[in-house]
Amino acid sequence: MRCESNKPKVLVIDDDKMVADTLAEVLRMHGFSPVALYSGEQAIEFVESFQPDIVLSDIRMSRLDGIEAARNIRNLHPECRVILFTASTMSPKTKKVIEGEGFELLQRPLHPQNVLSALRGQ
Repeated sequence: MRCESNKPKVLVIDDDKMVADTLAEVLRMHGFSPVALYSGEQAIEFVESFQPDIVLSDIRMSRLDGIEAARNIRNLHPECRVILFTASTMSPKTKKVIEGEGFELLQRPLHPQNVLSALRGQ
């Protein structure tokens, strides 16, 4: 895996391959070094070798959801930012869990400018 060291590394996780690949391509075109993965389990296995600066993950995924995957990733790599996204309406309890973990949240549909602004911390 080649990554230019001056580009922020982003791990994009979504079980919808088209969404993950499209997000990764948009990020690549805007100066990031992304890798698209299609499950939380894959991401947890990959995080040690990739050492991402940012994790961008869907919340609703089969088997392991994005919140649980993000918790595991953060345990392995505490310095990375976590930005979760969802199209679903979330309960106050879920929002509280996300905030309590220090994760950020984007609502779908994802507009490229909103994603880029979030990743750049704007």
